[in-house]
Amino acid sequence: MVLSIVTWNSAEVIEACLASVLAQTYPDFEVWVVDNASADDTRARVAAVAARDARVRLHPLPRNTGFCGGHNYALDRSQSAAVLLVNPDIEMAPDYLARALETLESDPAIGTVCGLLLQSRDERPRIDSAGLVRLPDGRFGLRHHGRYLHETPLAAGPVDGADGALPLYRRAFIDDLRVEGQFFDERFFAHKEDWDIAWRGQLYGWRTVFEPACRALHPRQFRPADWRLRRRLSGAIKADAVKNQWLLLLKNPTDRQLAGYWLRALPRQLGILLYALLLERASLRAYRFVWQHRAAIWASRRLIQARAARPGPLARAARPAAVPRPAEAELTA
Repeated sequence: MVLSIVTWNSAEVIEACLASVLAQTYPDFEVWVVDNASADDTRARVAAVAARDARVRLHPLPRNTGFCGGHNYALDRSQSAAVLLVNPDIEMAPDYLARALETLESDPAIGTVCGLLLQSRDERPRIDSAGLVRLPDGRFGLRHHGRYLHETPLAAGPVDGADGALPLYRRAFIDDLRVEGQFFDERFFAHKEDWDIAWRGQLYGWRTVFEPACRALHPRQFRPADWRLRRRLSGAIKADAVKNQWLLLLKNPTDRQLAGYWLRALPRQLGILLYALLLERASLRAYRFVWQHRAAIWASRRLIQARAARPGPLARAARPAAVPRPAEAELTA
């Protein structure tokens, strides 16, 4: 079992994150910390923890490859039957991993398990996320974000997707979702890549399950729709938020859905373009990127839609005397 943590200038939070990871009641795992060329002392802090606990392995990268590239590094080089992605600002309850694995192993059609993320340790905390909910215009939202936990009824069950801060992925799901070898589309770099995975997982017939007994602390900082916060962010982050919505809408809708999604998305997208022209010209690079890479984006779309036309995991599981793939066999051993 591999836990993948991607860091970038994460010195203030990484030690608390690792402490919660190493306190998990499920015993058989290793922790890959992939550092994206941090300029602070993140690497030194991780190395100190690794010196005390052999389960922690530091993988320093020479440049910042983003959330997508960092996790792809771990996914491409590990072979465990499941992988838990952990944001460096996450602190998990000790039984998070054990409960999540139990849920994952309950049904071979489950590709992803997500838990309940809370914003604080207050007596009456607010919910950060309870999975993702799909919106009609091709965006995804955080389920129950900002609601008080004590006022929100929660039940285990299927959801539209998992927040990228702490998803547990089945290896068969990871391998099935690869496009041109990549699980995460590295053109996203960071932000909305979890939307892309959620959409593609649904398209291919996989299930995402929310388990509220899996709990973790996640005091979220970045929300693209928060315009006051947005004005303080770097130009690169804001451009990514614009670019990645276009990538989502170009790659993932089926041919029959494409026109409908764009009609619903167009008013918002025109408003974003006008805002960029008047107040956020750095984000105009997003449109240039999409235009310059249009052929490659459309090639990805063709591969995604071709895979979506084939049977999904439910159909495969129903076949008599089916021989499981190695990753699936490892999970059921």
